Amino acid sequence: MAGVKQINNKRSQKIGFGDATVHELKTLLTAIIVSAELLAEELQPDHKSMPLRLIQNITRNAHSLDEKLANFSEMAGLLSGEFSFQPELLEIGPVIHDVTSQIYPITHSKKQTLHVDLPTTLPHIRAHRHYLEQILLNLLTNASKFTPEGGNITVSATSNDANLVIEVADNGMGIPINKQDLVFQPYYQINGGKGSGLGLAITKFLVELHGGKVWLESTLGKGSRVSFSLPLSDQR
Repeated sequence: MAGVKQINNKRSQKIGFGDATVHELKTLLTAIIVSAELLAEELQPDHKSMPLRLIQNITRNAHSLDEKLANFSEMAGLLSGEFSFQPELLEIGPVIHDVTSQIYPITHSKKQTLHVDLPTTLPHIRAHRHYLEQILLNLLTNASKFTPEGGNITVSATSNDANLVIEVADNGMGIPINKQDLVFQPYYQINGGKGSGLGLAITKFLVELHGGKVWLESTLGKGSRVSFSLPLSDQR
């Protein structure tokens, strides 16, 4: 028993050290991002200057690194079992509207149209709100990332006797058939993308944590649809 306790203590120390390291790096990154964005504003009148383009490149890469750190931290916590799952009775509509408000600045910057298509009423589900928001945020961020400027993204929801089904569809680049089974694997990146390769793996883990399923339908050059199901609550 003493040996098991020592192993668990060492594991906790490693996890704690990892969390502290990620926190410190994200704090430094925030300062870099804010400084770069302020400098970009100062250089904005000369929109074709080399310094401005270099600053914009720094900002993009800093945001990308910030996203990777967040995903690494999230995945480390999930794999270690260091997370709290506390489902509550929820209406999906307000959650979807909250998340689409969060993602709006990203889609707006790419001149993308974000549609929300929900029926008047939907049954309640039991879900952990933070994790449900994370699922939707991952799917919407991914859709925006692989949809060109001026493209369309739609979030919709339907229900049947047993499940609530939520879909995020886009008219982006699409995914080849031979790669569609790989997208939910950790660290897999579509076409050598710049992300962490963890967003969809985290999404799959969180959906299955709720007792649901997630799947992809995609046509190369026409777009993708990622759907996930969540069991309905007994209290409908």
